[in-house]
Amino acid sequence: MEQKIALHRFQHGAFLIIAGVPPKTEFGIDCCKYVIDEKFRGVKMIPAGPHFVYCASVGPFGDVASRVGFMHYFREREIVIREWDPAKEELRIGTKGDPEVEKQFIQENIRQFDELLAPYDYENLPQWQNLTSYITADTVLALSPSCGIIRTCADLLSCPDSERPRGGESSTPSPSPKSKKIDLLFDEDNLLPQLKPIPGTAPNFTKIPPRFVKGATPQEITNSFLDSIVALDKLLGLFPRNEALLAEIQYSFALFVAGCSTDGLSQWRKILAIVSNTENGVTKYRKFYEQYLHCLQYQVPHLPVEVIPPSAENTVYQDCKNLVKNCILGRLNDIIEHFKRCLKDTILWDFEDVFEEDPEDLPVVIEIP
Repeated sequence: MEQKIALHRFQHGAFLIIAGVPPKTEFGIDCCKYVIDEKFRGVKMIPAGPHFVYCASVGPFGDVASRVGFMHYFREREIVIREWDPAKEELRIGTKGDPEVEKQFIQENIRQFDELLAPYDYENLPQWQNLTSYITADTVLALSPSCGIIRTCADLLSCPDSERPRGGESSTPSPSPKSKKIDLLFDEDNLLPQLKPIPGTAPNFTKIPPRFVKGATPQEITNSFLDSIVALDKLLGLFPRNEALLAEIQYSFALFVAGCSTDGLSQWRKILAIVSNTENGVTKYRKFYEQYLHCLQYQVPHLPVEVIPPSAENTVYQDCKNLVKNCILGRLNDIIEHFKRCLKDTILWDFEDVFEEDPEDLPVVIEIP
Protein backbone atom coordinates (compact mmCIF):
# COMPACT_ATOMS: atom_id res chain seq x y z
CA MET A 1 0.00 0.00 0.00
CA GLU A 2 1.32 3.41 -0.89
CA GLN A 3 2.18 5.61 2.08
CA LYS A 4 -0.12 8.40 0.90
CA ILE A 5 -3.10 6.04 0.62
CA ALA A 6 -2.32 4.42 3.98
CA LEU A 7 -2.11 7.83 5.69
CA HIS A 8 -5.45 8.91 4.21
CA ARG A 9 -7.15 5.71 5.36
CA PHE A 10 -5.60 6.05 8.82
CA GLN A 11 -6.77 9.65 9.19
CA HIS A 12 -10.30 9.10 7.87
CA GLY A 13 -11.04 5.48 8.78
CA ALA A 14 -12.72 4.25 11.96
CA PHE A 15 -11.06 2.24 14.75
CA LEU A 16 -12.22 -0.85 16.61
CA ILE A 17 -10.46 -1.37 19.93
CA ILE A 18 -10.92 -4.69 21.75
CA ALA A 19 -9.47 -5.72 25.10
CA GLY A 20 -9.07 -8.94 27.05
CA VAL A 21 -9.70 -11.38 24.19
CA PRO A 22 -7.72 -14.61 24.78
CA PRO A 23 -4.96 -15.45 22.28
CA LYS A 24 -5.85 -17.93 19.50
CA THR A 25 -9.47 -16.73 19.52
CA GLU A 26 -10.91 -16.43 16.00
CA PHE A 27 -11.78 -12.83 15.18
CA GLY A 28 -13.45 -11.49 12.08
CA ILE A 29 -14.78 -8.34 10.51
CA ASP A 30 -16.96 -8.70 7.40
CA CYS A 31 -15.26 -11.20 5.06
CA CYS A 32 -11.88 -10.96 6.83
CA LYS A 33 -10.73 -13.41 9.49
CA TYR A 34 -7.81 -13.27 11.95
CA VAL A 35 -6.37 -15.31 14.79
CA ILE A 36 -5.75 -13.15 17.84
CA ASP A 37 -2.26 -13.07 19.33
CA GLU A 38 -0.89 -11.44 22.48
CA LYS A 39 -0.53 -7.97 20.95
CA PHE A 40 -3.73 -7.81 18.88
CA ARG A 41 -5.97 -4.95 20.04
CA GLY A 42 -8.29 -4.39 17.12
CA VAL A 43 -8.61 -3.01 13.60
CA LYS A 44 -7.74 0.38 12.10
CA MET A 45 -8.60 2.13 8.81
CA ILE A 46 -12.17 0.77 8.83
CA PRO A 47 -14.11 2.43 5.97
CA ALA A 48 -17.35 4.17 6.90
CA GLY A 49 -20.42 1.98 6.55
CA PRO A 50 -22.01 -1.17 8.02
CA HIS A 51 -19.62 -3.84 9.29
CA PHE A 52 -20.09 -7.13 11.11
CA VAL A 53 -17.61 -7.94 13.89
CA TYR A 54 -17.42 -11.33 15.61
CA CYS A 55 -15.34 -13.59 17.83
CA ALA A 56 -15.37 -17.37 18.10
CA SER A 57 -13.66 -19.17 20.96
CA VAL A 58 -11.22 -21.95 20.11
CA GLY A 59 -10.94 -25.04 22.31
CA PRO A 60 -7.75 -26.81 23.39
CA PHE A 61 -8.03 -29.25 20.49
CA GLY A 62 -8.65 -26.60 17.85
CA ASP A 63 -12.44 -26.88 17.81
CA VAL A 64 -14.05 -23.52 17.00
CA ALA A 65 -17.24 -22.37 18.70
CA SER A 66 -20.10 -20.58 16.96
CA ARG A 67 -19.56 -16.98 15.94
CA VAL A 68 -20.93 -14.29 18.24
CA GLY A 69 -20.81 -10.70 17.09
CA PHE A 70 -22.58 -7.46 16.30
CA MET A 71 -23.41 -5.24 13.35
CA HIS A 72 -22.32 -1.61 13.62
CA TYR A 73 -22.50 1.30 11.22
CA PHE A 74 -19.06 2.88 11.57
CA ARG A 75 -18.74 6.61 11.05
CA GLU A 76 -15.63 8.27 9.68
CA ARG A 77 -12.90 8.45 12.37
CA GLU A 78 -15.24 6.81 14.92
CA ILE A 79 -13.68 4.85 17.78
CA VAL A 80 -15.62 1.76 18.91
CA ILE A 81 -14.47 -0.02 22.07
CA ARG A 82 -15.39 -3.55 23.14
CA GLU A 83 -14.14 -5.81 25.92
CA TRP A 84 -14.15 -9.56 26.32
CA ASP A 85 -16.80 -11.18 28.50
CA PRO A 86 -15.07 -14.35 29.78
CA ALA A 87 -18.33 -15.84 31.11
CA LYS A 88 -20.25 -15.59 27.83
CA GLU A 89 -17.16 -15.68 25.57
CA GLU A 90 -18.23 -12.69 23.51
CA LEU A 91 -17.43 -9.02 22.99
CA ARG A 92 -19.47 -6.57 25.03
CA ILE A 93 -19.63 -2.85 25.69
CA GLY A 94 -17.31 -1.87 28.55
CA THR A 95 -18.80 -2.12 32.03
CA LYS A 96 -16.18 -0.04 33.85
CA GLY A 97 -15.08 3.54 33.46
CA ASP A 98 -16.45 6.34 31.30
CA PRO A 99 -16.50 5.26 27.64
CA GLU A 100 -16.20 8.84 26.40
CA VAL A 101 -13.09 9.39 28.51
CA GLU A 102 -11.59 6.17 27.10
CA LYS A 103 -12.34 7.25 23.53
CA GLN A 104 -10.77 10.63 24.15
CA PHE A 105 -7.63 9.01 25.58
CA ILE A 106 -7.35 6.63 22.60
CA GLN A 107 -7.90 9.45 20.12
CA GLU A 108 -5.14 11.53 21.71
CA ASN A 109 -2.75 8.56 21.78
CA ILE A 110 -3.83 6.74 18.64
CA ARG A 111 -0.28 6.60 17.29
CA GLN A 112 0.73 4.46 20.25
CA PHE A 113 -1.94 1.92 19.33
CA ASP A 114 -0.93 1.79 15.68
CA GLU A 115 1.31 -1.30 15.86
CA LEU A 116 -1.34 -3.16 17.91
CA LEU A 117 -4.07 -2.71 15.28
CA ALA A 118 -4.47 -4.74 12.11
CA PRO A 119 -5.33 -2.75 8.97
CA TYR A 120 -8.73 -3.39 7.47
CA ASP A 121 -8.46 -5.71 4.46
CA TYR A 122 -9.40 -3.44 1.55
CA GLU A 123 -8.99 -6.26 -0.96
CA ASN A 124 -12.22 -7.81 0.36
CA LEU A 125 -14.02 -4.48 0.70
CA PRO A 126 -15.65 -4.48 -2.80
CA GLN A 127 -17.43 -7.81 -2.24
CA TRP A 128 -18.65 -6.65 1.19
CA GLN A 129 -19.92 -3.38 -0.27
CA ASN A 130 -21.77 -5.34 -2.96
CA LEU A 131 -23.52 -7.26 -0.17
CA THR A 132 -24.42 -4.17 1.89
CA SER A 133 -25.01 -1.35 -0.62
CA TYR A 134 -28.54 -0.55 0.67
CA ILE A 135 -27.84 -0.90 4.40
CA THR A 136 -27.93 2.41 6.26
CA ALA A 137 -27.33 3.40 9.87
CA ASP A 138 -31.11 3.35 10.39
CA THR A 139 -31.24 -0.20 9.00
CA VAL A 140 -28.68 -1.42 11.51
CA LEU A 141 -30.41 0.39 14.37
CA ALA A 142 -33.85 -0.95 13.46
CA LEU A 143 -32.97 -4.58 12.71
CA SER A 144 -30.26 -5.37 15.27
CA PRO A 145 -31.40 -7.21 18.44
CA SER A 146 -31.98 -4.95 21.42
CA CYS A 147 -29.30 -6.89 23.30
CA GLY A 148 -26.82 -5.84 20.59
CA ILE A 149 -25.44 -9.37 20.20
CA ILE A 150 -26.01 -11.55 17.14
CA ARG A 151 -25.53 -15.30 17.41
CA THR A 152 -25.85 -18.05 14.83
CA CYS A 153 -29.41 -18.51 16.09
CA ALA A 154 -31.48 -16.64 18.64
CA ASP A 155 -31.77 -17.95 22.20
CA LEU A 156 -35.11 -19.75 22.51
CA LEU A 157 -37.53 -19.98 25.40
CA SER A 158 -38.16 -23.47 26.70
CA CYS A 159 -41.60 -24.85 26.02
CA PRO A 160 -43.76 -24.56 29.17
CA ASP A 161 -45.43 -27.72 30.41
CA SER A 162 -48.90 -26.27 29.77
CA GLU A 163 -48.15 -26.00 26.05
CA ARG A 164 -46.77 -29.49 25.58
CA PRO A 165 -48.92 -31.82 23.44
CA ARG A 166 -51.15 -34.18 25.42
CA GLY A 167 -52.57 -37.57 24.60
CA GLY A 168 -56.26 -38.29 24.23
CA GLU A 169 -58.90 -36.93 21.93
CA SER A 170 -58.66 -33.44 20.56
CA SER A 171 -61.57 -31.01 20.64
CA THR A 172 -60.80 -29.91 17.07
CA PRO A 173 -60.91 -32.24 14.07
CA SER A 174 -57.49 -33.24 12.84
CA PRO A 175 -56.61 -32.06 9.34
CA SER A 176 -56.48 -34.58 6.56
CA PRO A 177 -53.08 -35.80 5.32
CA LYS A 178 -53.63 -33.84 2.12
CA SER A 179 -54.27 -30.64 4.08
CA LYS A 180 -51.10 -31.19 6.07
CA LYS A 181 -49.07 -31.52 2.86
CA ILE A 182 -50.53 -28.27 1.51
CA ASP A 183 -49.74 -26.44 4.75
CA LEU A 184 -46.15 -27.66 4.74
CA LEU A 185 -45.76 -26.76 1.09
CA PHE A 186 -46.39 -23.10 1.85
CA ASP A 187 -45.01 -22.80 5.38
CA GLU A 188 -41.72 -24.58 6.10
CA ASP A 189 -41.88 -23.35 9.71
CA ASN A 190 -44.57 -25.97 10.34
CA LEU A 191 -41.80 -28.55 10.12
CA LEU A 192 -40.18 -27.11 13.25
CA PRO A 193 -41.28 -26.80 16.87
CA GLN A 194 -43.02 -23.49 17.49
CA LEU A 195 -40.44 -22.12 19.92
CA LYS A 196 -40.20 -18.40 20.60
CA PRO A 197 -36.92 -16.48 20.95
CA ILE A 198 -36.03 -14.85 24.24
CA PRO A 199 -37.15 -11.22 23.89
CA GLY A 200 -34.34 -8.98 22.68
CA THR A 201 -32.05 -11.72 21.38
CA ALA A 202 -33.35 -12.12 17.82
CA PRO A 203 -32.91 -9.69 14.92
CA ASN A 204 -35.96 -7.45 14.48
CA PHE A 205 -36.89 -8.81 11.09
CA THR A 206 -40.18 -7.96 9.43
CA LYS A 207 -42.75 -10.73 9.67
CA ILE A 208 -43.15 -12.11 6.16
CA PRO A 209 -46.77 -12.47 5.00
CA PRO A 210 -47.80 -16.03 4.10
CA ARG A 211 -48.51 -17.05 0.52
CA PHE A 212 -52.13 -17.58 1.53
CA VAL A 213 -54.08 -17.08 4.76
CA LYS A 214 -55.65 -19.83 6.79
CA GLY A 215 -59.12 -20.65 5.59
CA ALA A 216 -58.34 -19.74 1.99
CA THR A 217 -60.47 -21.38 -0.65
CA PRO A 218 -58.96 -24.03 -2.95
CA GLN A 219 -59.00 -21.50 -5.80
CA GLU A 220 -57.11 -18.93 -3.70
CA ILE A 221 -54.55 -21.56 -2.72
CA THR A 222 -54.06 -22.52 -6.36
CA ASN A 223 -53.72 -18.90 -7.43
CA SER A 224 -51.17 -18.16 -4.72
CA PHE A 225 -49.15 -21.20 -5.76
CA LEU A 226 -49.16 -20.13 -9.40
CA ASP A 227 -48.40 -16.45 -8.67
CA SER A 228 -47.43 -14.90 -5.32
CA ILE A 229 -48.42 -11.34 -6.28
CA VAL A 230 -50.82 -10.98 -3.32
CA ALA A 231 -48.06 -11.85 -0.81
CA LEU A 232 -45.62 -9.54 -2.63
CA ASP A 233 -48.10 -6.65 -2.48
CA LYS A 234 -48.45 -7.18 1.27
CA LEU A 235 -44.69 -7.48 1.74
CA LEU A 236 -43.86 -4.26 -0.10
CA GLY A 237 -46.69 -2.53 1.75
CA LEU A 238 -44.87 -3.14 5.04
CA PHE A 239 -42.00 -0.83 4.00
CA PRO A 240 -42.02 2.93 3.42
CA ARG A 241 -40.03 2.45 0.21
CA ASN A 242 -38.65 -0.48 -1.78
CA GLU A 243 -35.06 0.34 -0.79
CA ALA A 244 -35.95 -0.41 2.84
CA LEU A 245 -36.94 -3.96 1.86
CA LEU A 246 -33.72 -4.34 -0.14
CA ALA A 247 -31.79 -3.15 2.92
CA GLU A 248 -33.42 -5.83 5.08
CA ILE A 249 -32.68 -8.46 2.43
CA GLN A 250 -29.02 -7.44 2.43
CA TYR A 251 -28.86 -7.16 6.22
CA SER A 252 -30.26 -10.66 6.72
CA PHE A 253 -27.87 -12.16 4.17
CA ALA A 254 -24.87 -10.26 5.58
CA LEU A 255 -25.61 -11.78 8.99
CA PHE A 256 -25.46 -15.20 7.38
CA VAL A 257 -22.27 -14.58 5.38
CA ALA A 258 -20.26 -12.99 8.20
CA GLY A 259 -21.99 -14.39 11.28
CA CYS A 260 -23.34 -17.76 10.02
CA SER A 261 -26.76 -16.64 11.26
CA THR A 262 -29.49 -19.17 10.54
CA ASP A 263 -32.09 -16.52 11.37
CA GLY A 264 -30.63 -14.28 8.69
CA LEU A 265 -30.60 -17.05 6.10
CA SER A 266 -34.19 -18.02 6.94
CA GLN A 267 -35.44 -14.45 6.47
CA TRP A 268 -33.57 -14.10 3.17
CA ARG A 269 -34.98 -17.43 2.00
CA LYS A 270 -38.60 -16.51 2.79
CA ILE A 271 -38.35 -13.26 0.85
CA LEU A 272 -36.75 -15.04 -2.12
CA ALA A 273 -39.67 -17.48 -2.24
CA ILE A 274 -42.21 -14.67 -2.54
CA VAL A 275 -40.31 -12.42 -4.93
CA SER A 276 -39.34 -15.24 -7.31
CA ASN A 277 -42.71 -16.80 -7.92
CA THR A 278 -44.77 -14.06 -9.52
CA GLU A 279 -44.89 -12.91 -13.12
CA ASN A 280 -47.40 -10.18 -12.27
CA GLY A 281 -44.99 -8.80 -9.70
CA VAL A 282 -42.29 -8.30 -12.33
CA THR A 283 -44.54 -6.18 -14.53
CA LYS A 284 -45.95 -4.27 -11.55
CA TYR A 285 -42.65 -3.55 -9.75
CA ARG A 286 -40.07 -3.40 -12.55
CA LYS A 287 -37.69 -1.01 -10.79
CA PHE A 288 -37.69 -3.13 -7.62
CA TYR A 289 -36.87 -6.27 -9.61
CA GLU A 290 -33.99 -4.56 -11.37
CA GLN A 291 -32.57 -3.59 -7.96
CA TYR A 292 -33.27 -7.01 -6.46
CA LEU A 293 -31.53 -8.90 -9.27
CA HIS A 294 -28.48 -6.68 -8.85
CA CYS A 295 -28.34 -7.62 -5.15
CA LEU A 296 -29.07 -11.30 -5.70
CA GLN A 297 -26.27 -11.83 -8.23
CA TYR A 298 -23.72 -11.04 -5.50
CA GLN A 299 -25.48 -13.04 -2.78
CA VAL A 300 -26.08 -16.43 -4.39
CA PRO A 301 -22.36 -17.28 -4.89
CA HIS A 302 -21.90 -16.98 -1.10
CA LEU A 303 -24.34 -19.81 -0.37
CA PRO A 304 -22.92 -23.04 1.14
CA VAL A 305 -21.62 -25.61 -1.32
CA GLU A 306 -24.47 -27.92 -0.28
CA VAL A 307 -26.95 -25.46 -1.81
CA ILE A 308 -25.02 -24.79 -5.01
CA PRO A 309 -25.79 -27.92 -7.10
CA PRO A 310 -28.68 -27.13 -9.49
CA SER A 311 -31.25 -29.83 -8.90
CA ALA A 312 -34.96 -30.39 -8.39
CA GLU A 313 -34.32 -30.79 -4.64
CA ASN A 314 -32.48 -27.46 -4.39
CA THR A 315 -35.31 -25.07 -3.52
CA VAL A 316 -33.08 -21.99 -3.78
CA TYR A 317 -32.09 -22.97 -7.31
CA GLN A 318 -35.71 -23.68 -8.21
CA ASP A 319 -36.81 -20.27 -6.93
CA CYS A 320 -34.02 -18.55 -8.87
CA LYS A 321 -35.06 -20.53 -11.93
CA ASN A 322 -38.65 -19.32 -11.54
CA LEU A 323 -37.36 -15.80 -11.02
CA VAL A 324 -35.48 -15.96 -14.32
CA LYS A 325 -38.54 -17.33 -16.10
CA ASN A 326 -40.86 -14.66 -14.71
CA CYS A 327 -38.40 -11.86 -15.50
CA ILE A 328 -38.14 -13.09 -19.10
CA LEU A 329 -41.93 -13.15 -19.36
CA GLY A 330 -41.98 -9.68 -17.79
CA ARG A 331 -39.51 -8.47 -20.44
CA LEU A 332 -36.64 -7.54 -18.12
CA ASN A 333 -34.38 -8.67 -20.93
CA ASP A 334 -31.08 -6.87 -20.37
CA ILE A 335 -30.93 -7.17 -16.59
CA ILE A 336 -31.96 -10.84 -16.55
CA GLU A 337 -29.39 -11.75 -19.20
CA HIS A 338 -26.70 -10.09 -17.09
CA PHE A 339 -27.97 -11.98 -14.02
CA LYS A 340 -27.83 -15.29 -15.89
CA ARG A 341 -24.27 -14.65 -17.09
CA CYS A 342 -23.08 -13.76 -13.60
CA LEU A 343 -24.40 -16.96 -12.02
CA LYS A 344 -23.15 -19.07 -14.90
CA ASP A 345 -19.65 -17.62 -14.54
CA THR A 346 -19.54 -17.87 -10.74
CA ILE A 347 -21.40 -21.09 -9.82
CA LEU A 348 -22.16 -22.68 -13.22
CA TRP A 349 -25.91 -22.25 -12.97
CA ASP A 350 -27.43 -22.50 -16.44
CA PHE A 351 -31.03 -21.35 -16.90
CA GLU A 352 -31.48 -22.36 -20.53
CA ASP A 353 -34.24 -24.83 -19.63
CA VAL A 354 -36.51 -22.49 -17.69
CA PHE A 355 -39.43 -23.03 -20.07
CA GLU A 356 -39.23 -26.81 -20.10
CA GLU A 357 -42.10 -28.50 -18.29
CA ASP A 358 -41.39 -30.20 -14.99
CA PRO A 359 -42.10 -33.95 -15.44
CA GLU A 360 -44.18 -33.88 -12.26
CA ASP A 361 -46.47 -31.25 -13.80
CA LEU A 362 -47.10 -33.18 -17.02
CA PRO A 363 -50.44 -34.99 -17.44
CA VAL A 364 -50.43 -38.68 -16.68
CA VAL A 365 -52.01 -41.00 -19.24
CA ILE A 366 -53.80 -43.96 -17.69
CA GLU A 367 -54.88 -46.84 -19.88
CA ILE A 368 -58.32 -48.16 -19.03
CA PRO A 369 -58.71 -51.81 -19.84
